[in-house]
Amino acid sequence: MEPTQVVVGDVEAGRSAKIKREVNRLIKGVSEVTFDLADLLYEIKSKNFFAEWGFTSFSQYLKSLIEQGMKYSKSYYLYRIKENCVSAGLKPEEYEPVGVTKLRIISRLKPAGEYNGVPMPLVIRELTLKALNMTAEEVQFEVDTIEGKTEDESMVWMNFKVKKMGRENVIKPALQLIKKHCPESQLVDEDGHVKEMSDGAALEMMAANILADPNFNTEEIVEQPTEVEDGEGDDSPSGDGTI
Repeated sequence: MEPTQVVVGDVEAGRSAKIKREVNRLIKGVSEVTFDLADLLYEIKSKNFFAEWGFTSFSQYLKSLIEQGMKYSKSYYLYRIKENCVSAGLKPEEYEPVGVTKLRIISRLKPAGEYNGVPMPLVIRELTLKALNMTAEEVQFEVDTIEGKTEDESMVWMNFKVKKMGRENVIKPALQLIKKHCPESQLVDEDGHVKEMSDGAALEMMAANILADPNFNTEEIVEQPTEVEDGEGDDSPSGDGTI
């Protein structure tokens, strides 16, 4: 099937070409341009510029950015951050100080529907505004609650130090290896978008494999006491081995 072709005006065509160049430039930039990139990705999706560039879907376009050094998961959550903030009527000066880490967690919430009778855009707005004075774990708990997750399903953080050499030469390659063996059913979100397995999910899968491996999960062997020979090793007066 040939890519969908979309005809746009001269002004939009010029803007489209400029955005494409700008996205490629920002991907190679520093973290300070993260929100600029989110803005452009949102415009690309909302104005269907990706179709003009020969892509059949926005998801396909995001996958193409991998060649520029941009992970699919990052480009998608940046778009979702901007989409949520727009739907919630938030201005950049209101949500940017919150930081990408917390906004990424909030981006799991979707503007459609409501929570306890309150439209989701208002829920997202309220949570984003108060997230500035919350920890990432507190934001995570709020999102889990809104999504109706049980305590066991809630997300938690694990922070620990490792040597840089161990991280680069052992941990990262191991996580990438386990991701290659992830079932395809776990790589599609509820919207049908292909996603990348998170490091946390890969670590959990790795730990589960270790626990299921009998070579690493053997029962402790307890030696049973041997019977005492007649009179040997016994301090009883009778010397017959009885107590």
